[in-house]
Amino acid sequence: MKFSQSTNPSVYWLVAIPLLVYANSFLGDFQFDDFAAILENPHLARWETFIGHLDHMVRPVLYGTFLFDRSLYADSAWGYHLINVGLHLVSGLLVYQIVLRARTDEVSSIAFWTAIIFLIHPLATETVTYLSGRASGLMTCLYLLAFLSYLKGTEEGSREGKHRVWYAGAMLVFLLAMASKETAVTFPLALLLWDVLVRRLHGRALRAVFLSYHLPFWTIVMVMAVALWMHPRYTYLADFSLHIRPIWDNVFSQVHAVAYAFLLFIAPWKQSFDHDLPIVHALFQWPLLVDLMVLGSVIVGALVAMRRLPLVAFGIGWFFLQLLPTNSIIPRNDLLSERNLYLPSVGLFIAAVTIGLALFNWVFRETSSIQWVQRVQKIFRPIGLAWVLAICLFTVQRNALYQDPVLLWSDTVQKSPQKARPHNNLGHSYALQGDWKHAIEEFRVALILKPDYALAQENLRDAYLLHVGRYE
Repeated sequence: MKFSQSTNPSVYWLVAIPLLVYANSFLGDFQFDDFAAILENPHLARWETFIGHLDHMVRPVLYGTFLFDRSLYADSAWGYHLINVGLHLVSGLLVYQIVLRARTDEVSSIAFWTAIIFLIHPLATETVTYLSGRASGLMTCLYLLAFLSYLKGTEEGSREGKHRVWYAGAMLVFLLAMASKETAVTFPLALLLWDVLVRRLHGRALRAVFLSYHLPFWTIVMVMAVALWMHPRYTYLADFSLHIRPIWDNVFSQVHAVAYAFLLFIAPWKQSFDHDLPIVHALFQWPLLVDLMVLGSVIVGALVAMRRLPLVAFGIGWFFLQLLPTNSIIPRNDLLSERNLYLPSVGLFIAAVTIGLALFNWVFRETSSIQWVQRVQKIFRPIGLAWVLAICLFTVQRNALYQDPVLLWSDTVQKSPQKARPHNNLGHSYALQGDWKHAIEEFRVALILKPDYALAQENLRDAYLLHVGRYE
């Protein structure tokens, strides 16, 4: 991947700053699902076993990367972080290149600030620092690469041979993204969003582009959907998901989860590895009406901005589109996982940066006093720098939690004190360190919160027997 000819030296900060921010992530250890998905996964023991299981495997590209890591680093967690951080850096550079292709004022500044905020915002830590978060990181990197390849393969002035290579590359990389995480299914809709809002195609021109360039991607989605439907693992998961909660309870609850996600972007200190969000059963249950007002205002704002600030409309549309596979009518055990906000966050950052720069430009255009403009710049530059430093510090702090399971789950218990699973997992973390007193205490709290929690019951029994020396 090459930088655009308009690239200025400041773009190299897109590599330097995130590397500094994520330097302590290499000290992170295996956590939670990492053991079952990576270290104890029998299909990753040998290349022959992996290849023999491909016809039954879910997300083969993802697990192929874990197999590569495991063959090189075994149980040394720092090696696994190399790919996670590398994927994050490449994704940031891809965001920069994609936004540069928008036909709008201040596109270079919008591209740079969108990319840097995406790269340093702490909401990415569950994708980057949590090793099992690679599913979102790998899919996002491939998704963005396919998107950029599509743009380069369909832009005006592209030579025929080069155009075909880029377009074919987009289809291939899209397939790899789908084989990394199924949420890449939104890709054809993302292309439509860009061509309508940013390229401003409509009528006959849009139909021609859809039939010539979009339709092959829809064909891929249909074929993949049939393949997944026939896959026994996905059939089981679909049946399980549909019985988690009633459909309207799920819709109402997901609306609240999406509104809460907005809060995490502006209040990262509320981040948690295991959020405790309520199940909303009725339209008038608090705070659903407030959530609907917030989301409705955002959507109206996108519609109003569609003409003059198309990147704002595109960014907000991208955010909601990328949430459809994980926060829609299909029930999930966890209403909100921060790693599922990784790809959607790109759109929200595009919209926020575009609005911010538009407001600054409007203020400066409305004044004729150069001295006043210079004074405002002197005020806001240190404020902006302080904000960037604060965001970086939040990210470094979140990274540090992954160095020790007790740290991670203690933080989670503090954020979700009424949820049983964090208490059980904190107890398990204490038990691994031989701290039976605190382990027993956490298991008991988990059972107070959820008396039928079978795993906590088993853990409490084992911890007590080990504590008194009677475990056989």
